[in-house]
Amino acid sequence: MPPLSEWLPNALVGITFTTLGLLKVYGWRQGIMGGRGQPIACRLLGRCPSWSQPVNVAVIVLWLALGLINLGYVLSLCFKAG
Repeated sequence: MPPLSEWLPNALVGITFTTLGLLKVYGWRQGIMGGRGQPIACRLLGRCPSWSQPVNVAVIVLWLALGLINLGYVLSLCFKAG
């Protein structure tokens, strides 16, 4: 197993960003609108009303990409060590 300092930060970043990206995808599919003055759940799940649709999609894709790349790196470390 690789040292904790090598895989833990990437695992935390990967889990966090993948979770946020999946929450946004779920909110997009449900049609939830976020923004100022909304409850925290709507802000997490909803898309930003002041941004255009391509910007909202780009944020979702960016978060999912960051999360999955980091999780892939952690998996590659585990397979390399094992």
